[in-house]
Amino acid sequence: MKIKHLQLNTSILRSPEKVIRLVREGEIDVACLQEITYTNGEQSPLVKLVGDIGYFYIEGVHFCQESNNQLLAAAIISKFPIVDYYVNYYNSPEYEPKLIKESDLIGKNILGDNEEVDNFPGSRGLKHWLKSRAILTAVVDTGEGMLRVMTTHYTVSDHCTETVQMYEMSKIISSLVKFSNNKIPTIFSGDLNIRPESYSVAKLSEVMTCHTKDIGDTLAKTHIARQHGFPDGLALDHVFSKGLAHKQTGVLDVDFSEHKAVISVFEK
Repeated sequence: MKIKHLQLNTSILRSPEKVIRLVREGEIDVACLQEITYTNGEQSPLVKLVGDIGYFYIEGVHFCQESNNQLLAAAIISKFPIVDYYVNYYNSPEYEPKLIKESDLIGKNILGDNEEVDNFPGSRGLKHWLKSRAILTAVVDTGEGMLRVMTTHYTVSDHCTETVQMYEMSKIISSLVKFSNNKIPTIFSGDLNIRPESYSVAKLSEVMTCHTKDIGDTLAKTHIARQHGFPDGLALDHVFSKGLAHKQTGVLDVDFSEHKAVISVFEK
């Protein structure tokens, strides 16, 4: 059977309806999404929209920022029933989403990170170390066997320079793939905020095959970082797999995200 997979940073979920339209019209089987944002105590707008098209939805909340009462999460959408899921946490003493208070912040708001005035050159990675990160895993029943789908969103740094946090998260994910349900075919994707030529991608490639290493760029031309001397040729969204036949991976420009949609086809 063929499995069509979508990797997409939704850019603070600026258009939930267009995300779901892409899933439906693109005949996506499983989607890994990042930057799902909504008010703490409420429900993600994707929950109803996904249910309306007969798909299944789970999410892992990274953290909540107290100053604007906003959650940030990653999510998995599946055409197939989700029979199990779990969330592993990085940089959280309580192994659950951090509540980041105003007194914890280094500089300005870190949810959307739109205010650069207080950032010192090269110090963005330190600022974003405050964030906890969820590594979300779903096990779905394709009707022809189980499939494991994983996603996360690494922290960020100036010009996407690799940081210790990124490498530590890669070690956790590699361990999960290697030692947890290691016989189940796996797709892992996310916005990793680093180039393919990195120790972090190399670590993940020890247990999975990277299918985006030859893609030159996954950022839209409108990405705000391009206004600040951001270098070209950055494929920051990465897709990996294990135990599946990879047929193709390509990028699609969309008008509702500052990232391109990365679409892959696998055979199981």
